[in-house]
Amino acid sequence: MKKTCLKAPYQFERIESPVPEISDEQVLLAIRQIGICASDMQMYHGLHKYMTFPVVFGHEAAATVCKVGKNVKGFSEGDNVTVEPQVFCGECEPCRSGFYNVCEHLKVMGVHMDGFACDYYAIKPMYLHHAYDLNDDYTALIEPLAVGIGSARRGNVKNKTVCVVGAGTIGNLVAQSAKALGAEAVLVTDIKDNKLDYAKQCGIDYAVNTLDKTLNDVITDTFGARKADVIIDCAATPGSILSVLQAARPRSVIVITGNFKVPVEIEIPLIQRQEIDILGHMMYRRIDFEEAIQAARDGRIHLKDFVTQHYSMGSVAEAFRFIDENSDNVMKVMLRN
Repeated sequence: MKKTCLKAPYQFERIESPVPEISDEQVLLAIRQIGICASDMQMYHGLHKYMTFPVVFGHEAAATVCKVGKNVKGFSEGDNVTVEPQVFCGECEPCRSGFYNVCEHLKVMGVHMDGFACDYYAIKPMYLHHAYDLNDDYTALIEPLAVGIGSARRGNVKNKTVCVVGAGTIGNLVAQSAKALGAEAVLVTDIKDNKLDYAKQCGIDYAVNTLDKTLNDVITDTFGARKADVIIDCAATPGSILSVLQAARPRSVIVITGNFKVPVEIEIPLIQRQEIDILGHMMYRRIDFEEAIQAARDGRIHLKDFVTQHYSMGSVAEAFRFIDENSDNVMKVMLRN
């Protein structure tokens, strides 16, 4: 089989490798398609702080079960599945408390260990989710959608006014997830009109360009004096978090979901004197994956036209270059085997 290794920044290698053997407790997956994530792009640029080269990238997968170990229950050959790619110890305090997404020894397939940029992958069924009748694009989108569900759940958005900063892949899915989980009203902001237009197509209540307006003014214009109960930062830039803090009202909640690349200096008294809650958010748990699959199947999440480009796995370098050169016109790029 072939697997695609990210050897160093900007350098891919297609490697011939044996098809993995499975144990009695594993299944063998045939990988049909994977998504390219913003964290994959960070790795590609050599900016990801928590990985080392070389690595077989890819953590958003649509796959078919093609072989089942004799002790495996609940999965059969031919099943359409997606993968929850977090490998956790099960022993630390977060794991014992059910929050394995912040395991003290967390590893992520495709980041800290080999991922799904390959033809076949051996895995334990504990990491799998049935994707049922979802097509390849939607199945591979479940992982980033689970991020959105987890972020909205972290912000406890039900019956709240919610502002999501950033209308890219994760920002869009966070905003949609907030609506799916019962937010009273959802505003998404960005400086790219095409991404805001797509957010409107996805049913987001308000989508506003902040290129010539402050976030504070946009939130006030949208929600009035109440402003935003919850602000979720998916842009993850020094400017975005500073504008979020300036726009927050007393006792509002800020959720940090975007992946910051650099340290940011913030004004602590803005937080202290207004009793603002700042919540870190890391990925998802199984409940978020299950909710994401159900929401995609019952139509509460709009995924039509979310995938903007497809490439073959053999054209991986071209796909990454395209994203670099056309980021304004990309929501999600998929690689097909």
